[in-house]
Amino acid sequence: MKSLLTFVLLIAAVSLANAQAPATTNFFAGNWEVLVKGTPQGDVKLPMSFEVVDGKIIGKVTNPETKEVATMTSVEIKGEELFAAFSAGGYDLTMVITKKDDDHFVGKLMDMIEVEGTRLK
Repeated sequence: MKSLLTFVLLIAAVSLANAQAPATTNFFAGNWEVLVKGTPQGDVKLPMSFEVVDGKIIGKVTNPETKEVATMTSVEIKGEELFAAFSAGGYDLTMVITKKDDDHFVGKLMDMIEVEGTRLK
C-alpha cells in the first residue's frame, strides 16, 4: 500500500512538473469586423479572422456581398505589427495593422486607406 501511494504521488509530481501555462495567445487571433474608411465605394465592413496554426498565423477575409471566405495570401507579424496580403474585389491588397487596445486595432490598407478593427465576441 505504501509503495502504491508513493507511485501515485510520483506520477502526480511528474504530471504537475510537466504542466505548462497556456501559451500566450496572439492579440490578433480571433474574429474581427474591419471598417475600411473612404474607399471609392464608401466605407466598407470586412469580416476577417486570424488564427495560429502550428505556430504560424493564418488570415481569412469574407466578401461582404457573396459571403465567400478567402484565405489571405500572406500574414506575418513583425514586432507589434501584422502585415497581411489578400485579394478583394479583383484587387491584390496589403494591410498593416497595430493593436490600439485589447479589442481594437488600427492601420492602413495599401499604405493610404485607414482601417479600424473591432474584435467580435
